Amino acid sequence: MRIGYPASHQSDLAALQLLRAASSAKAGRGGSNAPSSTGFTAPTSSSLQTYSASGTLTGSSGTVALLKTMAASGTFANAARGVVDDQVRALVRDGKIAQLPPPKDFDPSGLSEAEQNIYHVVEGLQSLYDAQPKSLDDALASHVKVVVDSYPEMIARMKDGLASGTLPESDGWKEVIAKSEAELEAAQQGRMKITGIDDPNLVHTTNEFTVAFDGIGWSGRGTSTKANIPALQQLTGTTNVLPGGGPYTGSYVISW
Repeated sequence: MRIGYPASHQSDLAALQLLRAASSAKAGRGGSNAPSSTGFTAPTSSSLQTYSASGTLTGSSGTVALLKTMAASGTFANAARGVVDDQVRALVRDGKIAQLPPPKDFDPSGLSEAEQNIYHVVEGLQSLYDAQPKSLDDALASHVKVVVDSYPEMIARMKDGLASGTLPESDGWKEVIAKSEAELEAAQQGRMKITGIDDPNLVHTTNEFTVAFDGIGWSGRGTSTKANIPALQQLTGTTNVLPGGGPYTGSYVISW
């Protein structure tokens, strides 16, 4: 987020596209989107032990066996129809389901429709949650890394565009470059800091974490954040603020 955005600004911090190969595109078609009450049935202790061991699965046989176990459990009744519910979200969020391989490493086309749906729902949620910072320090470190790694090239390209005229100075590109350089300098010098925000009137993060089939492929959505930028600027004593949030960190603001 840049300075000068509206006071109420919404950004998708973890929107994630999970387009699948054509061979698996049929998964989820024809299923109802209404949640099933059986999706909230508590699993038996034996089935829970089968699929709750965390760790990345290797080999398709282990993945297939796990998916068949989940398909036989009422806990995944909604996921079997391509619908995400709170129970499966919680299992994925808390690392209670072994990590499924990504689509590039696993072809689910030989599975039943229910098993394919469970694979896409669970693997999609795992991808979304894996992308989330696990602590405030992690969130700050991730942002600093992005700035340090990507801003030099971005700034150089903007300067080239300004010099060639493809980026008109009248559009404010000099100011954009100056702000980007200041942010890069703050990241390089360790002057960025992060503050947890508990007041939803300052920063409000919505944890959506949903995965759905749109007729072409599977896509997911993680978090969205709304923030009162002027109030955050007053709170931090600087105009340079970047609000954010997630399921493991709560809401926060990065400032420099």
